[in-house]
Amino acid sequence: MKIKFLFLYFIICFVKITFASSLLSGPMIGYIEHREVMLCMEVATTVKKVQILYFEKAHPELKIKVDYKGELGKRFNPIKIKLNDLSMNTVYGYELILDDKKVTFPFATEFKTKDLWEWRKPAPDFSFLIGSCTYINDSAYDRPGKPYGASPEILTTMGNMSSEFMIWSGDNLYYREADYSSEWGMKYRYSHDFSIPQLQKLRATRANYAIWDDHDYGPDDANKSWEYKKEALQLFSSYWGNKTFGEPDNEGIYTKFKWSDAEFFLMDDRYHRSPNELQDSINGKPNYAKQFYGQKQLEWLKTSLISSRSLFKFIVTGGQMLNPMADKECFRFYPAEFNELMNFIVENKINGVLFLSGDRHFSEMIKYTPANFYPLYDFTCSSITSGIHNISNKPEFTNPNRVDGSLLLENNFGKISLLGNKGERIVQFETYSATGELKWKFHISEKELKTKN
Repeated sequence: MKIKFLFLYFIICFVKITFASSLLSGPMIGYIEHREVMLCMEVATTVKKVQILYFEKAHPELKIKVDYKGELGKRFNPIKIKLNDLSMNTVYGYELILDDKKVTFPFATEFKTKDLWEWRKPAPDFSFLIGSCTYINDSAYDRPGKPYGASPEILTTMGNMSSEFMIWSGDNLYYREADYSSEWGMKYRYSHDFSIPQLQKLRATRANYAIWDDHDYGPDDANKSWEYKKEALQLFSSYWGNKTFGEPDNEGIYTKFKWSDAEFFLMDDRYHRSPNELQDSINGKPNYAKQFYGQKQLEWLKTSLISSRSLFKFIVTGGQMLNPMADKECFRFYPAEFNELMNFIVENKINGVLFLSGDRHFSEMIKYTPANFYPLYDFTCSSITSGIHNISNKPEFTNPNRVDGSLLLENNFGKISLLGNKGERIVQFETYSATGELKWKFHISEKELKTKN
């Protein structure tokens, strides 16, 4: 009897291990809308059938099944499944079925659809997490010496913190030299880094929106000359669940989405970007050949801003936007586009504009006030696990454009909350350490982000 029990125990363990390896990463919730949700995941080459069961939490007996109809069996197999015909403002549970077997998780897999609040009730309060620069150690391909990536347990901390969604603001993985020398290597990096267990709850329990910066686009400081740019775009759009990527006549990853009384413009600062080394100015005038977003994307942003009816308008970019003491990667060092965007915002009296960025390997809030206009803020949040850039011995350490107390020189992430009644709404910024300790808190009221006339 004891031998039979042990044999059965080993069979069960073998089945669990074999089956668990069928799911390489995910599921990740991509975008969430009123009546539709995107789920993303990667499955092993052995998987022959993928299904999602979803149901209203209030009625778990009424389950709806969706079968994945796309290709399976590939070496790198990211897949996406849309759940639609959903009820608004409703909590749903979902289950992942691989080859007719349910995958179990140590956390609840659920989401809540958006509410139709406009013209009916006050704008709902909400919060989201934000962070950039996630380096996952992989010793075979890392540089010699001390590992560049810190413990990924910060991702567990983030997964345990409540929020409606997460914005991945660039450098969400780091291609190594052995990765970006081939398309295969780039695929490997996505598959490897997205599979770590610390990442799964964060991605499975809230919406996830993403942009890229140089390291998840190509080499360090990569620009529009990058030879694998189309492959990078295809990979990004395969593994992330944004609703759209660029425009039909202009490739890239830029897109936008709304949440409550805020609109988010997710920008692409790489695909159409000129080299940093190109001269900022020629004969004392901005060099219009030096482009950061590219003219078509910049026009899209301007049109989107002036068309937006949202109270708050977040422009999210991989690199810093407003910091005059930043290095060569800042938007300010592309003066033709910088001036064009700033002048457009000021001349058209566009209220509620805020900037979010990453890249710098430290966090801070930069304040910049155009003439006769309200203050503009750029909240830089970096890095999640990548090495910290210590500027304590550099002039930038005492940057007069920085909001007092906002500099954080350690691995961290941000939480941003929109709170309050109509006419008194605030945007609350918080930065947290890797263990979840609150390090800095600051808020900006809607009244501070309005033109005076």
